[in-house]
Amino acid sequence: RPVGVMYMEDEAGIDAKIIAVPHSKLTPLYDNVKDLNDLPQLQLDQMKHFFEHYKDLEKGKWMKFNGWGNIEEARMEIIKAIKNHK
Repeated sequence: RPVGVMYMEDEAGIDAKIIAVPHSKLTPLYDNVKDLNDLPQLQLDQMKHFFEHYKDLEKGKWMKFNGWGNIEEARMEIIKAIKNHK
């Protein structure tokens, strides 16, 4: 289930990464996580670091972090993606 969104930008434009956690039917580990503020800062920092650097070895490619969005923004991004897919 979505809890927020990470806004990134790369050589192709702006990209929204949906941050989600497993539903409680799969594991109760994230039952208390309702939005990004409920995740440990270290976990957010690790996600940010990964997405900022995973293209480092690809010539001509880059990534830039543009901020976090809340659960409502994540839902809007999901709805927008569904509409774009149709």
